[in-house]
Amino acid sequence: MNIVHITPSAPYNDYWGYQDNLLPKYHKKLGHQVTMITTNYMHKDGKIVPTECGDYVLDDGVRVIRLARKKYFHHTVTNIRSYLPVFDLLKKLKPDFIFFHGLMSATIYDVVAYKKKHNRNCVIVQDNHLDYNIGRRGNGIKDNMLRMYYRHVVRKTIEYVDHVYGVTPWRKQYAEEYFQVPKDKTSVLIMGADDEEINFEQREAVRAHIRTSYGITPNDFLVATGGKIDEKKKIHFLMQAICGLERVKLLIFGQVMEDIHEEFERLLEQNSSIIYVGWIPSRQVYDYFFASDLVFFPGQHSVLWEQACATKVPCVFQRWEGMEHIDNGGNSDFLATVSVESIRSKLLEVLYTEKYQNMKKIAASEKTDIYLYSKIAEKSLECWENMKKNEAIHSRK
Repeated sequence: MNIVHITPSAPYNDYWGYQDNLLPKYHKKLGHQVTMITTNYMHKDGKIVPTECGDYVLDDGVRVIRLARKKYFHHTVTNIRSYLPVFDLLKKLKPDFIFFHGLMSATIYDVVAYKKKHNRNCVIVQDNHLDYNIGRRGNGIKDNMLRMYYRHVVRKTIEYVDHVYGVTPWRKQYAEEYFQVPKDKTSVLIMGADDEEINFEQREAVRAHIRTSYGITPNDFLVATGGKIDEKKKIHFLMQAICGLERVKLLIFGQVMEDIHEEFERLLEQNSSIIYVGWIPSRQVYDYFFASDLVFFPGQHSVLWEQACATKVPCVFQRWEGMEHIDNGGNSDFLATVSVESIRSKLLEVLYTEKYQNMKKIAASEKTDIYLYSKIAEKSLECWENMKKNEAIHSRK
């Protein structure tokens, strides 16, 4: 099958570990021809910067075509429409399946035009990464006008879009409520981890090496957390809750933001059972999860949640509405409220208990395979598979 991915708005960096990198990679591994059409913008040194337009092939076989967005009379309009001129390119590529990343770009008009005029059997799916925590709510005149515009785009194109995925249950709900995508066209396609970056075969050796490096004994219960460390992640609550717990250590990785820096340093200095390793490359995050007995994220969601589940380690997360997918049968537990007392209570509930052993057993089972991109990539093609099944049924009648 000929698959085209389109990311019309977001910056794109080759070989990173985001969904728009990993879905094409694993679609290619499934044996499909894969092209990524994206912008001529990328991340560099913490900033979004322009790069050259071009056409090249990555080491994993995915073809990348970088285009410049159309510029309008004002940069605000340019950003709102996020229009990449892809119609003529799609005519040349002749895709059977188009994965369109996002619901906020006028580029979808070109995609629908290609389907209507050149390939009625082309399957089009979109996804949504926004929710009420990070997306617009429609408050105020400006937000209401933007919501009206985006709903108009969806209303004009949804007839020709086969399916819309939310990357969490809450983001599925946001697609239905904010963008007014019909519920019968939505479902969840979770994010996860790159199978090839998780060294399951060397798990025990990796675990032993990291623990030994930081003086963590086999008898220590190691809790791991990290990422972008700011006030919303509530890691400073976890640091306080860990104090005084016998044979329990906390390992933290990532970059500490300014809004929590002073408090973080104070807590780190006061507690010798807390180990801060600083920023680590994304590929090493999985190794640090391996080294831990429990991964604990007491604050706002990040992609590290699903990646932690993928490493088959028991996890605890703050409970957010529409985030139930990170517990598949008991691998994870939740905090109903977030405070030093509630975190400490949850730790005591888990430490060295039968409940923990059950979480560990489920986390190590095939139930957590759903967080691997090899499985996620297969699920993302269900619309195509269903269409082929229906064609086969009709051909036999």
